[in-house]
Amino acid sequence: MRKWVVSILSVIIVLIYNINTFAFEEIKTKYFGVGATVEEIEQATFIVKTKGEDTGEGFVFTPEEEINSGEKVTFQVSLEGNGTVFIKLVETDANGKYINEHSSPMILLTSDWKKYHISAPLNKATNQVDVLVITDGIQRTEFQFRDANVVK
Repeated sequence: MRKWVVSILSVIIVLIYNINTFAFEEIKTKYFGVGATVEEIEQATFIVKTKGEDTGEGFVFTPEEEINSGEKVTFQVSLEGNGTVFIKLVETDANGKYINEHSSPMILLTSDWKKYHISAPLNKATNQVDVLVITDGIQRTEFQFRDANVVK
């Protein structure tokens, strides 16, 4: 009888200890689609599929790194795919009010991975920077990106 009780208690303890294996984990990403879907296809490599319904479709990224107002910031990303896109940095203050934006020249995507960047001096009131990689016209396209980050 004692072995039976110990066995049942052992099973209960194991189930309680491993209860997280039965819980659903919310998947969080720092990349969000703008008129497009963003999906991780490999570790840290994402595919963006635009709907082709409007200009400015792609993805938006808000860097987690601390942004120091008044400094110069550089965003870099590796891209491959088809179509044309551009990179846009949008500055906002602590209340989310638009301050300024900076855009790269148009980027003609190819089937080879290429690294692109945009640098810009930030306004003294800037508290947050949002980075967008978006289409320049109405086009249904797919492109991939990786290594998206901000360097100072």
